[in-house]
Amino acid sequence: MSDRQRGAIDALEFVVRTPSRVRILELLHEEGPVSRSTLRSELDVVRTTLQRNLTGLAERGLLRERERTYELTSAGELVTAGLSGTLDRIDAAMRLRPVLERLPSGTFAFDLDRLLDATVVESTAANPYAPVDYHAASLADADRARLTLPATGHDPLEQARDALDAGATVDLVVTDSVAEAFRSEPPIADAFASIADSDGLTVSVAADEIPFYLGIVDDAVQFGVHDESDLPTALLETTDDRVTEWADERFERLAEQATPLSETS
Repeated sequence: MSDRQRGAIDALEFVVRTPSRVRILELLHEEGPVSRSTLRSELDVVRTTLQRNLTGLAERGLLRERERTYELTSAGELVTAGLSGTLDRIDAAMRLRPVLERLPSGTFAFDLDRLLDATVVESTAANPYAPVDYHAASLADADRARLTLPATGHDPLEQARDALDAGATVDLVVTDSVAEAFRSEPPIADAFASIADSDGLTVSVAADEIPFYLGIVDDAVQFGVHDESDLPTALLETTDDRVTEWADERFERLAEQATPLSETS
């Protein structure tokens, strides 16, 4: 590592060590020159803490005092712009982690930046089936749903029935175990029987295992993952065009290789 890189790391470490320093830079970036009293009011810190942070940032060439106000230097503008992007990416990574950490490496053929604005629904102690509930609710008003299912449940099938009754098209690609549940495991079998003859429904059995739930529900793409006990842990939803294109291609590939449920035993 070069001396320049070490210096950059030291400066970054100083800035992000406390939220107050990050907020000072953000305020000056957003507002321009700001008085000490305004900074103290916005940050809600004691005078000595504010002064220590201002002095440290000034010593590193990130801000300067001029006419009783503080403003960013050009270096400070550059650092703050980069810092905001970095913090946004780290925040997104933390939000996406419950889904991404359970997906196989190299799953996506698109830049993960496409997922930065995605919605993530996690299971909780209060509602361990929150991802399933979100998935099921999205089906109720769908016009078209294409789903690959490594697992299934009663509630999503009930919501699919409502959509089918309203004229929706629902295409399912399922695993052997899900197909068997459709045939013989109440209450899932009962719920499936209520939609099995719907004109808008097609069901086929995948040639291989389905490692995660993929759903394309109208203009939204959903990814769902489960734990080692097959309990749902998280669901991600996005409407990004490139992700939708990738999901369309993946679903069509799985569907082409699948066998219609009626032709399986």
